[in-house]
Amino acid sequence: MSLCARNTKISIRALNVSSNQQAIDRNEITSHVAFRDRQTQPQAFKMLHRQPRSNRKNRKCKQRLGAAAVEFAIVANIMFMMMFTCMEFARMNMIRNLAQDAAYFAARHAIVPGATADEAIQVASDLMDSMVTTGYTVDVSPLGNDSENVVVTVTVDFDEVALFAPRFMPNATITTTANVKTERYDGFFEQ
Repeated sequence: MSLCARNTKISIRALNVSSNQQAIDRNEITSHVAFRDRQTQPQAFKMLHRQPRSNRKNRKCKQRLGAAAVEFAIVANIMFMMMFTCMEFARMNMIRNLAQDAAYFAARHAIVPGATADEAIQVASDLMDSMVTTGYTVDVSPLGNDSENVVVTVTVDFDEVALFAPRFMPNATITTTANVKTERYDGFFEQ
């Protein structure tokens, strides 16, 4: 005798033994026929015989409708602050890289024989003006025929070029320096 048939006989016998058990739900009998116990039933079968949700649970869900708005109000402040901080650090890094390039290109221009400090400052200013128009200074070491090194320093006042940071980082400056050996020697033009 198979297991299903044996469970069917047991369930039918249980119905016949007691007259009080005639009110047993029909779903319980069919579930005993198909499966040995409720733990081995597949999930799809359990979902078919599930009781409907009570109104009490539905009321509880309706009472939590504003919870998402409150959670967003708490998390949004932190999220926006992190986003603006990332934007500010990205801008600071861009300005630092621009100042490094401006100092280097100005120094490269100044090492050529016959170049002046004003020309080097103009080269650095042209590069810096591509992103920031104010808030920076360019200094070039005095140039002469006997100069061995050219030192160009670009200083950017971050308070004047920042978007949001002046409140959080007051008096911040970015200073970059390029120190390049000159290519001058006596007698170059006399040959």
